[in-house]
Amino acid sequence: MRSFWLTRPFWSLALGLFMNAYSYGVAAVALTWVPHGRWTSTLFLMWAPVGLSVGIGLGGILADRLGRRLMLRWGPVGYVIGSASLLLSSGMAPALLGSGFLMLTAGLESNTILTYSQELIPGPSKRQTMYAELNFVNMGALALAALAFVSHQWGTGLLRPGMTVLPLGLALLSLWLRRSLPESVLWEKSTDGAADLSMPPDYRLRLLVAGIFSFANTAGFSLLTYAFGTEFLPRHFHHLLLVSTATAFLVGLVARWLGQLPAATILLVGYGLAFMAALALAFVQSPGHPAFWPILFALSAFTSMSYLAEDTFKTDAWPSRVRARLISVVRVAGLLGYAAVLLAARHTPLQPFLMLIATVWGVGLLAAVVWWLADQRQGLKHQRRIATRRIREHFRRSKIR
Repeated sequence: MRSFWLTRPFWSLALGLFMNAYSYGVAAVALTWVPHGRWTSTLFLMWAPVGLSVGIGLGGILADRLGRRLMLRWGPVGYVIGSASLLLSSGMAPALLGSGFLMLTAGLESNTILTYSQELIPGPSKRQTMYAELNFVNMGALALAALAFVSHQWGTGLLRPGMTVLPLGLALLSLWLRRSLPESVLWEKSTDGAADLSMPPDYRLRLLVAGIFSFANTAGFSLLTYAFGTEFLPRHFHHLLLVSTATAFLVGLVARWLGQLPAATILLVGYGLAFMAALALAFVQSPGHPAFWPILFALSAFTSMSYLAEDTFKTDAWPSRVRARLISVVRVAGLLGYAAVLLAARHTPLQPFLMLIATVWGVGLLAAVVWWLADQRQGLKHQRRIATRRIREHFRRSKIR
């Protein structure tokens, strides 16, 4: 793990995930500099998951057809276009256009990065390194929250240039860092038919629970921060966003130790604790309550734990020939599920809205229980196969004697 941290590919991919998360929040935070009503507020909140879904879908198809390197080499150009559009223009239409470019690029880039990472990172340290790399998503969300908070405190005139100049500069840095990225060897072999193209035996169940995990994490985090903050707590939105993203980033710093635990265990514990924290928040409701911020802190921590495990889980185990497309299917299912829930709940009162967030985590917990049981069963089967092999070997040696 430590040696891969020192390579250019790691920092290239980590920087891309940073920009992905940073750009995802722009569509929601852009409300603060564009005049809006309740309908346009919903439009901006829907714009992010829908635009990201289109980018993820395109990224899955193109990365499997054209290769990982080509997609990553020129992907940051979309960040340049989107950032420049937001920086140089004002009004709703330019804001939608600029954030749309950012979302499209973020979706295309993130899907390719997750695919490429699973095929590039060395096997013995893959899970730990993936957790560390994925924490740059939390870092990107935290950077956006910090900029929004500072601009809110010191003056909103700083918000637009502060938010748009950063991805513009990082996109140019990414173009330089990625100019010598190697192609995925596994993808090249899969196109020649030289790699193992068989699906895992439990692939149907894995696809199903991965889609539910994707929905629960996306909807749970986004409903709590962007939707809850902008719709019900506009005065506390920047504080809420800062606390939730900072907590998620801090949890990600212990990725080295989290990566040593079985993924099924992390998913079960993470979703279970997130569900209980969300349920407690639904009864507290008000930021004036002394328990509100500690519960929010706990919920954000458990959300981050679940995110690290589920994002690694849903990108693993797939054949390289179709890996990017399968990852995109799972991620788009989660985003569109979140968009549907957000649209249905846009006029929901406060307490039912918070109960909805708890229900989302409850759905994730149910999927985690199902997968944990399946994982335990697979583990028992594996142990039985090993025991049977040892018994046969023992009898074989006895006959030889």
